[in-house]
Amino acid sequence: MLQKSLAFVFLLIAPALLHAQISAESHYPESLRGLNGVRLVVRFSRAEALEKDQQPIVLKLLQSDAENKLTKAGIPILKTAEDLNHAPGSPELYVTVTLDKPNGHVFPVVSETRLLQRMRLSRDSSKEFLVLTWMTHGIGVYPLTDLDQMRSQVGAEIDQFIKAYLIANLN
Repeated sequence: MLQKSLAFVFLLIAPALLHAQISAESHYPESLRGLNGVRLVVRFSRAEALEKDQQPIVLKLLQSDAENKLTKAGIPILKTAEDLNHAPGSPELYVTVTLDKPNGHVFPVVSETRLLQRMRLSRDSSKEFLVLTWMTHGIGVYPLTDLDQMRSQVGAEIDQFIKAYLIANLN
């Protein structure tokens, strides 16, 4: 019975893990070509599983980690609204983390990193939209108190973005 239960859990988890891997690789790096920086936003979607007083501390830690990685890779961080508005496409890199209490129905930690850019329709340049141009995500099955694992999970997504950005901007 235990073996059947474990097999069932694996069948549920395997597609999610595969999808996360495919998501990062299936986006075209051309959408990152010519970017001269990104605005970085790290936020919680839900974080009820984390003590209220811990939430800003964890967010600040994740934000700092991501900023350090981007800066070390030579990717400028657009800090002001003016910087963002003057950057072609106004690129915004959103890192969203959801923390749920383990209940057997949801993964405790789900993270998603998305790059949104402003684009105009070629047939009507007065129409401007915010468009998802790059994305990856991850899931974590570990205690919510394990900040090292959470930092590693989010850090891996930032690393994937950096890799795609650098490939697109080799010249």
